[in-house]
Formats: sequence, C-alpha cells, structure tokens
Amino acid sequence: MKFVRPLALTLTVMLGMSSISHASSEELTYTKDVAPIINNNCVSCHRPDQVGPMSLMNYKEIRPWAKSIKRHVSEKTMPPWHATMYKHPFSNDRSLSEKEINTIVSWIDSGMKKGDPKDLPEMPTFVDGDWKLGEPDMIVTLPEVTIPAGGPDVFEDLPAKLNLEEDRWLTAIEVLPSNTAVAHHVIAYQTRGFSFDPMGGWLGAWAAGLAPMSFPEGTGRLIKKGHGIIGDMHYHPTEFKEKDQTRLGLHFADSIDDVQKELTNVWVVNFGFRIPAGAKNHEVRSQKLFRQSGKIMAFSPHMHYRGKDFSYTAKYPDGTEELLLLVENYDFNWQTNYILEKPIDIPAGTTIECIAHYDNSADNKVNPDPTIDITFGTESYDEMMIGFLDFIVDEGVRPETDEEIMERITKKATAEYPDDTYSVYFRNPKEPTTLLIPRDGSPGFVLFTFGRDLNECSVDKIIWDGNNFSGEVNLNIGATTTIEGTYDPESKRLEAKVPLKFGDQDFTVRLKGTRINDYDIEKERAMMKNRRGNDSERRRNRQRNQ
Repeated sequence: MKFVRPLALTLTVMLGMSSISHASSEELTYTKDVAPIINNNCVSCHRPDQVGPMSLMNYKEIRPWAKSIKRHVSEKTMPPWHATMYKHPFSNDRSLSEKEINTIVSWIDSGMKKGDPKDLPEMPTFVDGDWKLGEPDMIVTLPEVTIPAGGPDVFEDLPAKLNLEEDRWLTAIEVLPSNTAVAHHVIAYQTRGFSFDPMGGWLGAWAAGLAPMSFPEGTGRLIKKGHGIIGDMHYHPTEFKEKDQTRLGLHFADSIDDVQKELTNVWVVNFGFRIPAGAKNHEVRSQKLFRQSGKIMAFSPHMHYRGKDFSYTAKYPDGTEELLLLVENYDFNWQTNYILEKPIDIPAGTTIECIAHYDNSADNKVNPDPTIDITFGTESYDEMMIGFLDFIVDEGVRPETDEEIMERITKKATAEYPDDTYSVYFRNPKEPTTLLIPRDGSPGFVLFTFGRDLNECSVDKIIWDGNNFSGEVNLNIGATTTIEGTYDPESKRLEAKVPLKFGDQDFTVRLKGTRINDYDIEKERAMMKNRRGNDSERRRNRQRNQ
C-alpha cells in the first residue's frame, strides 16, 4: 500500500540513505543480487530491437551505463511508474521496491563486482514478434505506415474492417507493432461506418512496457455486428526512414452469455479549457456523476506534453472524499493503465473529480510552443484532459443508456414539477433533452449530451420575470454559463439559449420545445418534418444562388 505524504516521504529518503550505507558494506554481486532485479524489471524493454535505448541483458552491457542506471533508479524514473499517492494497490505496479533500489545503488557504489557465474539466474523467455496471449480468434492488420527519418512525431488514424456476422464480446486485445523502434503507442477504437466515437468505442491500448490487455474474468467489451476498428497511432521517428504495420489480436468470449459485465471505458473529461501562454501551473478540472453503483477497475490519466500532474478524487454521497490516485510527475511518453488489484466500490451518487495541472512555459523543455494559448485538441501539440476509468455496474450488464437515464430523470422531474418541466430539442431535432426551470426558485437542470456521455447540468439562481427566465448552468467541467429563455403560454412553446465555449469555439445552444404536460407527439413530429423541409428548401436556394 502506497500513500506518500511529505513527512513520510522525508522519512523514506532518510531511511533509504541509511539502508544504502548499510548495504554498501555487503558483498553485493551482479550475478547473485543485481541480475535478478534487472532481468525481472528492465530487460523486457532494454534488449535488442525493443523500445529501450540500450540493451541491459548482461554484465558487459550494464557496466558502461552504471551512472545512468544509478541516477534513474534513485530518482524512480526507471522502471517508469508515475503513481505517487494511492491507497488501493495496483496489479501492474512495475516500480522497484526500496530494497531493490538500495541493492542496485549499493552495488554500483561498491565497485560493481561481477560475482560467480554459477549464481547467474536464467534469463526470462521473450516471445518477440508473436502473440503473448496465444493465437487470437481474429487478427486485424492495419495499413502500413512510412515514418520519415527525423522530423516531428507522426500520428495516424488507420481504419480496418471486422466483418463480424454477430455481436461478440471482446475479452482480450493484443497490439503487435511490426517496428517497436518507432511505435510509441496505439489506441484501438470501435467504429460504426464512418462514425468515430472515441468515448463510446474504446477497446484497448498498447504503449512501451505495457502487457497485452486481458480483461477481468466475466467482463468484456461488446463489438457490434457491422462495426469496424481504428488504430490511433503515434510514431516517434528515428534517424532512418522506417515502416510499420501493426496487427491487432482480438480474443472473443465463446458465447454472448459468457460475459456478465460490460467493461465500460468512462471519460471524466474537460473539452473547454484554455491554458494561457507562459502559464507554469494552470489547473483544469473535470467531474463525472455516477448514477449507478459499481466498481472502478482501472485508471488511465491522459494529457499531452504540457501535462504536469493528474489526480482522481471520489466524492461520496455521504459527504466524505477519498483521493484514489495522484500522478505527480506525468510523462506523456508513458501511457500507463493503472490496473487495480481489487476493484474500488463506487456507490450511486458518487462524483469522480479529476484535477490536472499544466506547464505551458518555456521552463517545460518538451513544450512545443510556450508563446501561444493552448486548448483541447487531437494532435500532440494541442492538449487533452481526460481521466479514463474502467468501470462495471453492480446491477445489470452495462450502465444505463442515455435514453434510459433521460427517461428516469424526466419522470422524476415531471412528478415533482409537472408545470415546470419541458421537453426540448437542440436545433438538431435528433437531440431531444429535458429542461427543468422551477418557478419557485428551486434548482433545476438541463440535460446535455457530449459524445456518448449524458450530463445532468444543474441550473441555479433561477429568476422568472413574467414568462421570461434566466439562470446559471453548471457544466460539470469546472465552468458555468448562463441560460435565458421565454415561455409563450398561448402557443405553449418554450425557447432558450445557452452560450458555450469549447477551446477556440464560441457558439450558442438553442433549445426549443414545450411543457411536458402539453407535449403532443404527433404535433411535434409534424413540426420537425416541417422544419427539415424548410432547411432543405434553404439549402436548395443557397445552391441555386451560388
């Protein structure tokens, strides 16, 4: 269990120095004491044709790098493990123990004695270029990519067809780049036709040092019949022109009944931030309300080059809070998925809050450009703020759909405020939602859908002036906006507008609808049909005028 506080950290350092001093007097050797640590923790990456910059497979290879090894293990930058505060241990923790660190440092300080070859442990077996999880049920080959010599990093979205004849549960996924010298990380998403929904389609990922993703027993991710797949690729060029063709190995459950829980990838995301040029410690927050009780299985914080630190905190419905994970020294080069040994129970009504800090100053040596403001974007020179979570519900197979959540929330609001609950639509008639604006001044809400995630945004400070109203909307991303609107009692129609800002984009969401008690589905459909006809006529007129 690791829960480091400043005092505890100081004591650890002091005790660690004492242990090093004590261990340095012992007869440490490479063959007996150091080789087992290096073999178990380092050579999976530090060997020929792998991502490590040098091979560390024997004494001769290790000796020239002794000072570098001492520095990196002392500073705990190798093996890469960036979680610093957490009470719930992780099954894939690859950090070295204090004893292992002291052993390596003391051995180097004492002259790096080689030792008796008879003490040398057997080298682990690595099956490079082959499937570590065994032969997949399906192999998906992505298009080949050419990576120019030198230059900036290369990012590609590579599509492939699956041609599934029925829905299948994915229980494990293995990503196999053909050229790990340039492959930095890969994220696999499910797609529907040309629709790319990363929030709802996440399947799995690969990065340097990560093992293949085998999902917990009884869980899986459902791949729908007719859907495809995209490999989101990140390549880091070498001094030579390179090629890569990545394969994805998919493992399926034998039958649809073999999986009891869908392993849902939840995004605790903020799309709307702006990091000022030169800011050294800019804070961005995001929140996610969990309406169903369930269990968190893993964490995966995601930022880009300006990311400094990232935390997850659970705010439980009883008012207590718990820090679940703090990554104090975030490193974009290591996309770590922190897999819990035991799931964390999340009661219904819990809010997960993520807090991230960014360094957009010239002091950040990897900052692509400290002279410009930075917003959310898909390229690595942009920024992201996503707290990924793997989550399963306690009851049922998968979390409620947006439609189910909306129906439940709307029914409750209508029962409590029958005269103040409205069925409204975004300008796009495919986006129905609900708006509650109580006339008694009580808090209301408006439902917004971002990607696959339905957000219940509270509306406070509501003021009615006759049939005009205004209020303040909490967007659940550490930001608020306003809502203003009018209800016409004669036509029984409501119109409202909500100004929003995402990155560099400013726009206004316009809501139109009617009070739920006055809702006439046939009339509403006729209005939508007429609206679509008017839109089509306007498009034809524009084309004729052009």
